Amino acid sequence: MDIFECIKTKRSVRTYEDKCISNEDMDKLIELGTMASTGSGMEPWGFVVLNNKEEINQWSEKIKAHLLENMDNFPYLIQYKSWLENPKYSVFNHANTLLIIYGDKNSHWRTYDCSLAAGNIMLAAHEMGIGTCWIGFAEYMLNTDEFKQKYNIPENFELICPMSIGYMKKRLDQPKRKKPTIFYR
Repeated sequence: MDIFECIKTKRSVRTYEDKCISNEDMDKLIELGTMASTGSGMEPWGFVVLNNKEEINQWSEKIKAHLLENMDNFPYLIQYKSWLENPKYSVFNHANTLLIIYGDKNSHWRTYDCSLAAGNIMLAAHEMGIGTCWIGFAEYMLNTDEFKQKYNIPENFELICPMSIGYMKKRLDQPKRKKPTIFYR
């Protein structure tokens, strides 16, 4: 598929085949991610790959419990309370693999650079028949000292993009989008 078709048809995928992303495919995606533009040439990205569904499910349950216990601190999440209370709901879409991107705080450009890397990865994954979904709920747990110590993430790195990732069960239809808002031309 050409790049225009890839961009037009890329969707957030939340249903995956029941298998982990191969090391070969993951290495290829990470390499393509690091081809992103980078401010001041700092390349501030670092990656964690989790390929253990049981472990991923444990983190999902911890995140759900944390959010429910602290819902008063997150009023913008109240609309998701029923999801978080549902024992069948998985923060990580029942994925077998997570790819988590961290940015080095020594780079002022880390958020931009790592987001560009995530975009490259998501588009390349789509081309390869692999689905991805940026997981907003993960920000409440995957940047904690507990998580970072467990997975050897240096203190000077902060969470940028947690994503579930897996071989797609099926390709989704092209998304419908509103007409872009252009403030000045």
